[in-house]
Amino acid sequence: MYSCREAEKMVMPYINHQLDETQLEQFLKHVKSCPACREELEIYYTVSVGLKQLDEGTGVYDIPGLLEESMENAWLTVRTARLRKVICYAANTLNAASVLVILLMQLRIWIQH
Repeated sequence: MYSCREAEKMVMPYINHQLDETQLEQFLKHVKSCPACREELEIYYTVSVGLKQLDEGTGVYDIPGLLEESMENAWLTVRTARLRKVICYAANTLNAASVLVILLMQLRIWIQH
């Protein structure tokens, strides 16, 4: 779990979607459990999104709602990454088991001849 200092360094990379899945998960866990860092994220997010909307001439007035949506999407990214890892481990295990079975079957053929 990140310390507050480490989490504060991750605020802008989070806003700019620059965190990998591991960093993202640690950051989200910390922000969820630390009100001070959550407030820091809200401030930076509000300023960042507000400035971006001014530059683009668009206006969504529910910036806290956008932050919640962003965090929900980030958690979805984390869960998807975990599922992808589990599927890869399962596929690799099945591949290894298949190779072992084929090897054993080949050995059986060689021994019979």
